[in-house]
Amino acid sequence: MEIHKPKPARNLREFFSEVAVVLVGIVIALAGEQMLTSLEWHHKMRLVTEEMRQEVSGDGGPQVLERVALSPCISKALDAIRSSVEQNAGRSTVLEAVDRFATPRHTWDSIAFQAAVSAGVLAQMPVDRVDAMSRFYSLMPALENANEREFRDGAALASLSRTGGPLTDVERGRVLEAVETLRRDDAEILRFSILAETAMHQLGISVGDYHPLAGSVSLLQDPQRVVIELENSPMAQQCVNDLKRSLQIVR
Repeated sequence: MEIHKPKPARNLREFFSEVAVVLVGIVIALAGEQMLTSLEWHHKMRLVTEEMRQEVSGDGGPQVLERVALSPCISKALDAIRSSVEQNAGRSTVLEAVDRFATPRHTWDSIAFQAAVSAGVLAQMPVDRVDAMSRFYSLMPALENANEREFRDGAALASLSRTGGPLTDVERGRVLEAVETLRRDDAEILRFSILAETAMHQLGISVGDYHPLAGSVSLLQDPQRVVIELENSPMAQQCVNDLKRSLQIVR
């Protein structure tokens, strides 16, 4: 194989010509690399943004709307329990009212948002959108904690003995205390849910934006699941239609 050695420049014109060729090559290479990096970054940004949209519309969003719609039924169910105790109703009557009370227990996830933070995507998004997205997701841990507290307080209400005669004064006091504790739990969850719903509106995200990958439906991310949940709850029947309207679901 014959190797051609580079010829030395014979004058300044040839020297500067060779330098120019090298510089143009470098500029083209850098421009190509920058374009490739930009395309990769925009692809990553679109992907992470869509993951957040799907998480809000299919997971946290439906749960937020469910709690807003459910609150009147929770209040009514707690009123029924309190009324049965204050009217000295029999144990079976009080237990019947207690058994009707059941609130949904959910996880309140921020997986896609944490991925966006780790990828540095938020720094490239419009400030107002980042603000609304951060506000929505900042409420998820608060809702998680309040929901768990409500679950524990509900267990305290259900601990009423199923045997014996009329409720004792101690039992009556415990039931009334549990009722008011659960009422405060619901008020806190409702307040957080309304704030999250407002953030959703600011983001322009609705449950209609949820699209399962490859046509599959996740049991944990499906707006329809919260409707089914309330339809199967004895105390929530009067709140189902309000939930459907907020979800814009017709069945």
